[in-house]
Amino acid sequence: MNHEQYDDWLTLYADQRRSLVDYATKLTGLRDVAEDMVQEAFTICLARNDRDYKISKVFLYTVVKNLVRNRHRHLGVRRAGHPEDYPWWARYQRTGTPEAQVLILERARLAARAIEELPPRTRAVVELYRFEGLTLQQTASQLGISVATAHRLLKEAMECLWDRLDFDG
Repeated sequence: MNHEQYDDWLTLYADQRRSLVDYATKLTGLRDVAEDMVQEAFTICLARNDRDYKISKVFLYTVVKNLVRNRHRHLGVRRAGHPEDYPWWARYQRTGTPEAQVLILERARLAARAIEELPPRTRAVVELYRFEGLTLQQTASQLGISVATAHRLLKEAMECLWDRLDFDG
Protein backbone atom coordinates (compact mmCIF):
# COMPACT_ATOMS: atom_id res chain seq x y z
CA MET A 1 0.00 0.00 0.00
CA ASN A 2 1.49 3.30 -0.98
CA HIS A 3 1.53 6.44 1.12
CA GLU A 4 0.11 8.65 -1.59
CA GLN A 5 -1.12 11.97 -0.24
CA TYR A 6 -4.48 13.43 -1.18
CA ASP A 7 -5.65 17.03 -1.06
CA ASP A 8 -8.91 16.25 0.74
CA TRP A 9 -10.89 13.33 2.17
CA LEU A 10 -13.60 13.52 -0.48
CA THR A 11 -11.11 12.89 -3.29
CA LEU A 12 -9.57 10.03 -1.34
CA TYR A 13 -12.97 8.52 -0.60
CA ALA A 14 -14.14 8.80 -4.22
CA ASP A 15 -10.88 7.27 -5.41
CA GLN A 16 -10.71 4.41 -2.90
CA ARG A 17 -14.33 3.61 -2.01
CA ARG A 18 -14.64 0.43 -4.07
CA SER A 19 -11.32 -1.02 -2.93
CA LEU A 20 -12.10 -0.07 0.69
CA VAL A 21 -15.44 -1.89 0.52
CA ASP A 22 -13.74 -4.93 -1.02
CA TYR A 23 -11.13 -4.84 1.76
CA ALA A 24 -13.77 -4.55 4.48
CA THR A 25 -15.83 -7.32 2.86
CA LYS A 26 -12.83 -9.66 3.13
CA LEU A 27 -12.56 -8.79 6.82
CA THR A 28 -16.25 -9.01 7.72
CA GLY A 29 -17.54 -11.51 5.19
CA LEU A 30 -20.61 -9.34 4.60
CA ARG A 31 -20.76 -6.69 1.90
CA ASP A 32 -23.53 -4.61 3.52
CA VAL A 33 -21.63 -4.51 6.82
CA ALA A 34 -18.48 -3.59 4.90
CA GLU A 35 -20.34 -0.68 3.26
CA ASP A 36 -21.36 0.54 6.72
CA MET A 37 -17.80 0.25 7.99
CA VAL A 38 -16.43 2.29 5.08
CA GLN A 39 -19.10 4.96 5.58
CA GLU A 40 -18.28 5.14 9.27
CA ALA A 41 -14.54 5.34 8.57
CA PHE A 42 -15.10 8.20 6.17
CA THR A 43 -17.27 9.99 8.74
CA ILE A 44 -14.52 9.59 11.34
CA CYS A 45 -11.95 10.99 8.92
CA LEU A 46 -14.18 13.97 8.14
CA ALA A 47 -14.65 14.62 11.86
CA ARG A 48 -10.86 14.74 12.24
CA ASN A 49 -10.49 17.04 9.27
CA ASP A 50 -9.85 20.08 11.47
CA ARG A 51 -6.90 18.32 13.10
CA ASP A 52 -3.51 18.08 11.51
CA TYR A 53 -3.80 14.53 10.08
CA LYS A 54 -2.23 13.66 6.80
CA ILE A 55 -4.90 12.70 4.31
CA SER A 56 -3.68 9.28 3.21
CA LYS A 57 -4.97 6.01 1.94
CA VAL A 58 -3.11 4.13 4.68
CA PHE A 59 -4.88 6.10 7.40
CA LEU A 60 -8.32 5.39 5.88
CA TYR A 61 -7.56 1.65 5.56
CA THR A 62 -6.34 1.59 9.16
CA VAL A 63 -9.57 3.20 10.36
CA VAL A 64 -11.63 0.60 8.45
CA LYS A 65 -9.54 -2.26 9.87
CA ASN A 66 -9.93 -0.92 13.43
CA LEU A 67 -13.69 -0.51 13.01
CA VAL A 68 -13.99 -4.11 11.83
CA ARG A 69 -11.89 -5.33 14.78
CA ASN A 70 -14.08 -3.37 17.19
CA ARG A 71 -17.19 -4.88 15.60
CA HIS A 72 -15.80 -8.41 15.98
CA ARG A 73 -14.85 -7.71 19.58
CA HIS A 74 -18.31 -6.34 20.41
CA LEU A 75 -20.01 -9.31 18.74
CA GLY A 76 -17.82 -11.68 20.74
CA VAL A 77 -18.68 -9.95 24.00
CA ARG A 78 -22.38 -9.95 23.13
CA ARG A 79 -22.30 -13.68 22.32
CA ALA A 80 -20.41 -14.46 25.53
CA GLY A 81 -22.91 -12.45 27.57
CA HIS A 82 -25.98 -14.02 25.96
CA PRO A 83 -25.27 -17.61 25.01
CA GLU A 84 -27.87 -19.08 22.68
CA ASP A 85 -27.10 -22.67 23.52
CA TYR A 86 -29.34 -23.04 26.57
CA PRO A 87 -32.48 -25.17 26.25
CA TRP A 88 -35.94 -23.75 25.53
CA TRP A 89 -37.21 -24.52 29.01
CA ALA A 90 -34.49 -22.35 30.59
CA ARG A 91 -35.63 -19.23 28.71
CA TYR A 92 -38.01 -16.77 30.26
CA GLN A 93 -41.59 -17.60 29.44
CA ARG A 94 -44.55 -15.41 30.19
CA THR A 95 -46.75 -17.31 32.60
CA GLY A 96 -50.06 -15.48 32.23
CA THR A 97 -52.92 -16.05 34.60
CA PRO A 98 -53.34 -19.29 36.55
CA GLU A 99 -56.45 -20.03 34.49
CA ALA A 100 -54.49 -19.67 31.24
CA GLN A 101 -51.81 -22.00 32.59
CA VAL A 102 -54.41 -24.62 33.44
CA LEU A 103 -55.91 -24.37 29.94
CA ILE A 104 -52.48 -24.74 28.33
CA LEU A 105 -51.63 -27.75 30.51
CA GLU A 106 -54.97 -29.36 29.73
CA ARG A 107 -54.40 -28.87 25.99
CA ALA A 108 -50.92 -30.38 26.36
CA ARG A 109 -52.41 -33.41 28.13
CA LEU A 110 -55.02 -33.81 25.38
CA ALA A 111 -52.32 -33.57 22.71
CA ALA A 112 -50.11 -36.13 24.51
CA ARG A 113 -53.06 -38.51 24.83
CA ALA A 114 -53.96 -38.05 21.15
CA ILE A 115 -50.36 -38.74 20.11
CA GLU A 116 -50.29 -41.91 22.27
CA GLU A 117 -53.44 -43.16 20.53
CA LEU A 118 -51.98 -42.75 17.02
CA PRO A 119 -50.94 -45.88 15.12
CA PRO A 120 -47.30 -46.76 15.95
CA ARG A 121 -45.82 -45.75 12.58
CA THR A 122 -47.74 -42.45 12.54
CA ARG A 123 -46.70 -41.73 16.13
CA ALA A 124 -43.07 -42.46 15.22
CA VAL A 125 -43.24 -39.94 12.35
CA VAL A 126 -44.67 -37.26 14.66
CA GLU A 127 -42.11 -37.92 17.35
CA LEU A 128 -39.13 -37.87 14.98
CA TYR A 129 -40.29 -34.86 13.00
CA ARG A 130 -41.83 -32.66 15.69
CA PHE A 131 -39.94 -33.64 18.83
CA GLU A 132 -36.56 -34.86 17.57
CA GLY A 133 -36.35 -32.10 14.95
CA LEU A 134 -35.53 -34.39 12.04
CA THR A 135 -36.46 -33.39 8.50
CA LEU A 136 -39.04 -35.42 6.60
CA GLN A 137 -36.20 -36.92 4.55
CA GLN A 138 -34.36 -38.02 7.72
CA THR A 139 -37.60 -39.27 9.30
CA ALA A 140 -38.48 -41.33 6.23
CA SER A 141 -34.96 -42.72 6.03
CA GLN A 142 -34.93 -43.72 9.69
CA LEU A 143 -38.32 -45.46 9.44
CA GLY A 144 -37.58 -47.05 6.06
CA ILE A 145 -40.53 -45.38 4.31
CA SER A 146 -40.79 -42.89 1.45
CA VAL A 147 -40.80 -39.15 2.04
CA ALA A 148 -44.32 -38.99 0.56
CA THR A 149 -45.54 -41.59 3.06
CA ALA A 150 -43.88 -39.75 5.93
CA HIS A 151 -45.54 -36.52 4.80
CA ARG A 152 -48.95 -38.22 4.48
CA LEU A 153 -48.64 -39.78 7.95
CA LEU A 154 -47.58 -36.46 9.47
CA LYS A 155 -50.49 -34.68 7.82
CA GLU A 156 -52.95 -37.28 9.09
CA ALA A 157 -51.53 -36.97 12.60
CA MET A 158 -51.77 -33.18 12.56
CA GLU A 159 -55.37 -33.35 11.33
CA CYS A 160 -56.18 -35.81 14.12
CA LEU A 161 -54.58 -33.51 16.71
CA TRP A 162 -56.36 -30.48 15.27
CA ASP A 163 -59.73 -32.23 15.57
CA ARG A 164 -58.94 -33.64 19.00
CA LEU A 165 -57.90 -30.25 20.40
CA ASP A 166 -60.92 -28.60 18.76
CA PHE A 167 -59.08 -25.59 17.34
CA ASP A 168 -61.98 -24.86 15.00
CA GLY A 169 -64.61 -24.68 17.72
